Amino acid sequence: MRRTLALALALSGAALSAQDITGGLHTGLSLPVGDLKDKSGLGTNQFFGAHVGGHLDFNLTSHHQVRGVITYQNFPGSEWGTGSSQNDYTALQIGADWVYHFQNPNQGWYTIAGASINSIKDEWEFTNGAGLRISGSASQSGKLGIRGGGGYTFNKMFSLEGTLNQVFVDKNGGDGFGFDTATWAQVSAVFRFGR
Repeated sequence: MRRTLALALALSGAALSAQDITGGLHTGLSLPVGDLKDKSGLGTNQFFGAHVGGHLDFNLTSHHQVRGVITYQNFPGSEWGTGSSQNDYTALQIGADWVYHFQNPNQGWYTIAGASINSIKDEWEFTNGAGLRISGSASQSGKLGIRGGGGYTFNKMFSLEGTLNQVFVDKNGGDGFGFDTATWAQVSAVFRFGR
């Protein structure tokens, strides 16, 4: 009898706490900065990229929230000129954010601090002065990333947010990118479901 009562209480507590779990989608622009954009022959040489992803929100209190996030980033490149390369970067991020809501999760300003594990790939193509093209790729997995930013929740289903993301990558080696941090600003439209 005690086991049945304990199991019933545990299941009711889990059901009540599950009401504070929501999910959603986010998408928007990713703007490479620093070496990811500007390093001659190695960066994207482009202003815009894009991203799409999903998240689960766990409301701990009316102000504190933990968010599990998965995001796919695409940073297309353009040529640096004749006799140079074009670099197209993609990244898959899995991470968690600590979100602080100044009012509540359904309205108002909030801040974000997060960490992620990243898999980043550079698909490059080099064109020499005679028009000969050589292509290849470099990829790195398990790279630590951090991010911070903020946003505004308009209602329980929609927010706009911006973050600055930085991933620590290997500069040298067979899969080195030629720089040690990949940095980008991210502007997202966030759609939530389940509240």
